[in-house]
Amino acid sequence: MANIVLIGFMGSGKSTIGAALAQRMGRFVIDTDLLIESSTGQSVAEIFAHRGEQGFRALESKAIAWLSANVCNAIIATGGGMPIFNDIRPLGEIYYLQSDFETITARLDSAQRAKRPLFSDETKARELYEARAKVYAKVAQHTIDANAQIPQILTAILAHFDAKHPA
Repeated sequence: MANIVLIGFMGSGKSTIGAALAQRMGRFVIDTDLLIESSTGQSVAEIFAHRGEQGFRALESKAIAWLSANVCNAIIATGGGMPIFNDIRPLGEIYYLQSDFETITARLDSAQRAKRPLFSDETKARELYEARAKVYAKVAQHTIDANAQIPQILTAILAHFDAKHPA
C-alpha cells in the first residue's frame, strides 16, 4: 500500500500529524529530519553549520532514494525544504499540510525555533514561507487545512486516502 507523505512549512504539524496518523492507521511513521540526524549523528542545525544547506539537501536526496526503495505502507513526514529541492513523488501519496504563517509562529516556542536554522530571522522565514507555499501546493496531490485541530486534520487526510484506496 502507498506511503502517505506529509509536506508543509516547518511548524505546520508534519511530525505531530504523522505520529497521530500512524497510530490511527496502524502504520510506522518516519520523520526524514530524524532519519538524517540518526544516520549522521548530528542535528539538522549541526549539519547546516558543518556542511551547509547544500550538504543537508544532498543527505535529503540520499534519504529519498533509500525510502523509496525500502519503505512502503508508512507515514513519511518530510522536512520543510525536502519537496522544494528534491523530487519526492517516488515516496508516495503527497499531502500538503497548509497552515497560516501566524498559526505556525504561534505553535513554535523559542526552543523549537532554535532547532530550525532557517527560522532564525522571522522576516526571512515569512518570505521563505510565501515562496515555498506555491511549490507545496503544486507538488501535493491533496491540500489539507492544517490550521484546524488534530482530529479534524486526521479526518480530512483519511477521507482523501480512503476515497482513493477503499478497503
